[in-house]
Amino acid sequence: MGLALLAPTPALAGPPVVLAQFFEHFDDEPEPSAPPAEDPALEGLDLEGLDDGGLDAMPESELELPDAAAGEALDAPEEDVAGVVPPDFDPAERPILLEGLYERLSAAKSPGEAAPITEAIEELWAMSGSDTVDLLMSRAMQFANDSDVDLSLAVLDAVVDIAPEEAEAWYLRAKVNVLAGNPERALADLRRTLNLDEKHYRAITDLGLVLEQLGAKKEALKAYRQALTVNPYMDDAKAGVDALAREVEGQDI
Repeated sequence: MGLALLAPTPALAGPPVVLAQFFEHFDDEPEPSAPPAEDPALEGLDLEGLDDGGLDAMPESELELPDAAAGEALDAPEEDVAGVVPPDFDPAERPILLEGLYERLSAAKSPGEAAPITEAIEELWAMSGSDTVDLLMSRAMQFANDSDVDLSLAVLDAVVDIAPEEAEAWYLRAKVNVLAGNPERALADLRRTLNLDEKHYRAITDLGLVLEQLGAKKEALKAYRQALTVNPYMDDAKAGVDALAREVEGQDI
């Protein structure tokens, strides 16, 4: 699975069209739609050439999945997520909206039903609320597309400094760290992503991909299964479970 090109995403002046349309029709039956726009999140990790020796140097704690956030999950009553997102949407409301969407995604009965939910979730991920952060993220993605990994990382270092609570910034830096041949740093960034958003199913899946390449197959299988509890239609996670379940569970561990 290679690294998908990163399409620069312009700063959002208001709620994205797809997100608004999704909430308008949240309770309707799924309808055929036009192909989704390019996903600003990377679709997969290019893991060729990772140094397997890096696993031995890592503390055992780095191989564990992050614990669930302390306390009760935010309540997300259906009426809070079923309405149209207002023009003055506040990104601070994302946790409540995301919790409702994650619940609906985990209960989706088909890929067609899940598709508009995942599209809405991933647009919410991209809504930082800061034009500066949006611009820097867009530039970093473009530099990664142009194979200027060092410059992309330099920009992302600045983003996580000015917006340390932005899960998507840590997630993108994890992706670019894999491209730069820094799997241990990628793992640390994925853990930061999941500490901010424990149901970020792409980060959970990519955690599994990196752990698998580093030889931590038991932990990788756990990550893949965790991703599928959030998004049952995550193809990379399904493939990971299929590839590892018999191998790992057949071992005497």
